[in-house]
Amino acid sequence: MINKNFYSRISLMLLAFGLIIAGQANAQTNSLNGTWVIGVGDYTQVGNLLEMTFNNGYFETILDGVSFTRGTYTVSGGKYTTQTTDVYGSYFKLESKFYSKAELIIGLKKILGTNYVLIEESIDDMFLPETGIFSINGNILTMKKDSETESVIYTKK
Repeated sequence: MINKNFYSRISLMLLAFGLIIAGQANAQTNSLNGTWVIGVGDYTQVGNLLEMTFNNGYFETILDGVSFTRGTYTVSGGKYTTQTTDVYGSYFKLESKFYSKAELIIGLKKILGTNYVLIEESIDDMFLPETGIFSINGNILTMKKDSETESVIYTKK
């Protein structure tokens, strides 16, 4: 007969292992925490300053000081997935607030009428998950979307 202490020790080891794995995933998510800025290259040529703020699984993008998108993100092993949940209306001549995809479609259909079909695919694309790889070296964040060939370099604000 196996001693009860044996099962207790196994349970404690499994719990410790689970906490270590969860802690590593949380540490990687937290490594993105903060505001990261692009202000060079193509973005400054068109006068835009893009900021991305990551905060424990949530993100927000800000373009030229105005909110643009927000959503959720996950990271694992140097890979990330972002999921936009809301888009700011002022970029679409709507009220200055965040809109879910359904709310954005309703608002744009009111403005554009039947012309909405011209941008429907672009709206759908805005709400697709994005995946890619990332690395952090000091105050430099490098991200490359799986759908793109070039990396984007951010500096921590």
